[in-house]
Amino acid sequence: MIKLCTWGAGLIHKLTKNTLYLTMGLASARTLLFCSLISITVSTLAQTTQTQTTAVQEFNDYTIQASTQPGFTQTALPAHWKDKKRILTITAPYVDLHTFAGRGYPIFHVIETNDKVYLYKRRNDWFKVETQDGKIGWVARHDMDHTINQNNARLNFGNKGWQDHQNNRYEIGVTTGSLDGAIAYASYVGYHFTPNIQLELNYTQAFGNYSNLKSASLSVIHKPFPDWRVTPFIKLSSGVIQTNPSTIIVQPVDRQDPLLTVGGGLFFYPSNRLVLRVEYDKHTILTTRDVNEEVEEWKAGFGVLF
Repeated sequence: MIKLCTWGAGLIHKLTKNTLYLTMGLASARTLLFCSLISITVSTLAQTTQTQTTAVQEFNDYTIQASTQPGFTQTALPAHWKDKKRILTITAPYVDLHTFAGRGYPIFHVIETNDKVYLYKRRNDWFKVETQDGKIGWVARHDMDHTINQNNARLNFGNKGWQDHQNNRYEIGVTTGSLDGAIAYASYVGYHFTPNIQLELNYTQAFGNYSNLKSASLSVIHKPFPDWRVTPFIKLSSGVIQTNPSTIIVQPVDRQDPLLTVGGGLFFYPSNRLVLRVEYDKHTILTTRDVNEEVEEWKAGFGVLF
């Protein structure tokens, strides 16, 4: 009986010891699993934070931030869009964005409805705008008619009047008049650096009774009042003139001499694409003889701006 009790006590002792070991093992496994879960969570949070930081850096140039609300995401406007009157919302299904002002220039981006753009300037029937993601290009006037401002008011982008001529850079035209009594015809091309200053390349032919004249010159024109519809101008130019005497003259020798010109006149702008001009020029021909020649010229004509 004593042996039986002893054997039972030993069995109970072994069972208790094994149970204790099993319990400790389970506790250690639970602790290890808990630590692993904590490590995975921390790693995931770190990666998310890094991704968010990268996204903020990518849009840092435009200070674009996104604030999320239940079922709604709103993108803030670029920080450099200071003038609220220039911020417009597209109402058309889509608007084409061209690389420059003109239908011949390629389309590189499409602006969708409800997108916002920032208006920079106008060039005839084209408008330079910037999208919220920083793309800058040109939009045609008929597309700008499908925009509203911050007050949901539709704007009028109709054709501008004669004042818009200052946005044109190039000019080509013709004139006719009298050069020292001879009938003269001239053509010119010009480039407008500023509303006040323009550069012109002129070519003139004059047909007289005793000689024919050909001249080419480069002129600088200054308009002191470019905002006036009828505006005066002064002109300085330098070039060459070629004289071809008639064959009945005793010495029919062609002559080519330097030419200096001082002149002035009036410009009149009927529209933003057309200019009328009247002009008086006084030419000084620097001959090889002892005395220089002075020649007067009156002329009138028109030019096309683009």
